[in-house]
Amino acid sequence: MFQNIRNVTSAKTEKIPSQFYNANEKTEKNLVNDNTKEKKSERRQMKIMAAISAGLVLATTTCGVLAGGYSLGYTVKVDNTVVGTVATKNEYYEVLDEVKTEVKDMADMEFETEGEESFQVEIVRRSELTDKEQLAENLKSTQEDMVEAVSISVGDMFLAAVSEEHEAYNLIEKYLTGLTAGKENVTAEFAEPVSVTKSFVPAETVQTPAAVYETLLVGKTVTHTVGSGETAESIAAVYLTTAESILAANDVEEVKEGMSLTVYTGEPLFDIKTVEHIGGEEEIPFETVQKEDGSLYEGRTVVENAGVPGARFRDAYITKINGEIVEENVITDEIIREPVSQVERIGTKEAPPSVGTGSFAMPTSGKLTSPYGARWGRTHAGIDIGAKTGTPIYAADNGIVTVSEHKNNGYGKIVTIDHGNGFVTNYAHCSELLVNVGDVVAKGDLIAKVGNTGRSTGPHLHFEIRLEGTAQNPMNYVK
Repeated sequence: MFQNIRNVTSAKTEKIPSQFYNANEKTEKNLVNDNTKEKKSERRQMKIMAAISAGLVLATTTCGVLAGGYSLGYTVKVDNTVVGTVATKNEYYEVLDEVKTEVKDMADMEFETEGEESFQVEIVRRSELTDKEQLAENLKSTQEDMVEAVSISVGDMFLAAVSEEHEAYNLIEKYLTGLTAGKENVTAEFAEPVSVTKSFVPAETVQTPAAVYETLLVGKTVTHTVGSGETAESIAAVYLTTAESILAANDVEEVKEGMSLTVYTGEPLFDIKTVEHIGGEEEIPFETVQKEDGSLYEGRTVVENAGVPGARFRDAYITKINGEIVEENVITDEIIREPVSQVERIGTKEAPPSVGTGSFAMPTSGKLTSPYGARWGRTHAGIDIGAKTGTPIYAADNGIVTVSEHKNNGYGKIVTIDHGNGFVTNYAHCSELLVNVGDVVAKGDLIAKVGNTGRSTGPHLHFEIRLEGTAQNPMNYVK
């Protein structure tokens, strides 16, 4: 059966026309071409798969590297000098901006990198990335105008730079110690943290310790533009200083309108915190109670009951900023003695005329013991009226009290009244003075009490009347 089939097939094949044969040849060629394309496609796919595999291997390797403490970063060079390695370019530019601001604040100068910047991508250990502070210092070191020194800052404010670290600490200690000189149990410090750092700074900011100390001593300054009509004296009054200091600070002999002046205000350059320890007895001030009195002239005050300060035992720490109390840490506060209030009588009566009438009354009652005139080889400039100690003495006429005190010229306790019309009266050897300088008194007002003070042989009133400074006989005037 198989043979038959082969024969039939063979027979049929032999009878196929030529055109069919050519078509069959083309078909075979097409089959060959298709097979070739398929093989090329397979090779392409194999290449793609190989590339993907390689990529996956690289990615897997990179992930392993990054997960193992490594990171992609940029090594930064300025003019072929390595200044650091950063995670991103933005990090470098942020630090550069900070450096520019810092240098501007220090010396009012512009900071620019000297040379071309370049970035090289690398895989580095994260621990080897340059921190911002070091990157900033490396950047500053690339400029010729920057030098390595010891910078001093208080809070965010740069003060100055010195050459050595010990110089910085010594001048700070000297300044703070000076603030508490002569004050026991008081310590002083800057209210904000002080930093002393070795770093690159503008060369012009490096000073001697003496110059920095002087800067701290003179304190804050302001710039004042002289306005129309202003003088050195008027400007000094505004800033509570002197005209001489303003002229000296600006090296001028006079100020002129439009001139820009540097004025020292006397305030500390930085806020200063002081802590004072108070331990022991402390006085409690007494209060003053005032009450109106219609028997006293306006403007007159008489102490009815003198005040007595109280006392307390206090153990406390007082913190101040620039002299203003900001905190009190009280450990013990115990009252030892309560204060006693002072009671004062305030006059409401209409004041009399301050000019006398020219007519004088006898100031006290008693016996005339010594007249006006020659006595013991010289002139007795008034009259003596003997009376008991404490006898009232009254004003001989209206006037203003110009003296009320104890004198060591022989008069003892004395009251002098200027009557405003050329006349002046004196009341000497008093035991008690009841008026004050500046008081306006009327004729007959109680002003003192008879006594025996000064050069006196017994209690009496020595009474004088003077006209334009010349002693007069009181008996010619009193009525």
